[in-house]
Amino acid sequence: MKRLLVAFFSCAALLFADITVAAAASYKNALTELVAAYKDGKVETVFAASGKLTQQIGEGAPFDVFMSADTKFPETVVKNGQAEGAVILTVENKLIFWGKSLDLKKGFDVLTGKNVKHIAVANPKTAPLGAAAIQALEKAGVYDKIKDKLVYGEDIAQATAYVENGNAEVGITGYSVVANKIAAGEGKFEYVDSKLYDPLYYGTVILKSTKKLDEAKKFVAFLKSDTAVTIFNKHGLSVIK
Repeated sequence: MKRLLVAFFSCAALLFADITVAAAASYKNALTELVAAYKDGKVETVFAASGKLTQQIGEGAPFDVFMSADTKFPETVVKNGQAEGAVILTVENKLIFWGKSLDLKKGFDVLTGKNVKHIAVANPKTAPLGAAAIQALEKAGVYDKIKDKLVYGEDIAQATAYVENGNAEVGITGYSVVANKIAAGEGKFEYVDSKLYDPLYYGTVILKSTKKLDEAKKFVAFLKSDTAVTIFNKHGLSVIK
């Protein structure tokens, strides 16, 4: 009964929103603040792995805007004829190591140590940050050494939560996911060498199925505003002009 009530109220929220934005989990902290600052309408947000959202869009989910953690998934939406126009480059994220107490200055060498038994990453099939993490591990030549230590989250938020709740000593995540914790002095982090993974450019598309095209366009334009730039920067996301 409880699940039915949650589902009911979630659907009701979507119905009363001006637009619904489906966004990658790594957007959550930044986008929650950005939506609160948006003055031109009510925006409801749905967060999940980009690949999962792409699947839901294909199944007819009632979203108006899709904000992915890469360009591949929104390009798939375009190719499937489900987008209103081309992919809009929105922000760039950075990959980091993040842990609660470990000294991470030695980067990949820390992962192979005896003190690390579990390394959290997002599902690389559906989460671009997970795919970038695996790419970096392979290019660094340590994947085969630590692959049995990997624990996978359904999305990057869940993978990062494994570190927060102690189920993993370290995670490979996006800076935007833990920027607020880093600012508060929680945990330790080091950047992953950006030469080891493809740039994490995030793409946005307006969905062709939207019945609120003008509202969707207005919100997407807001993502490039000075207000949005300030909020994105606060959360470690660089706006692509």
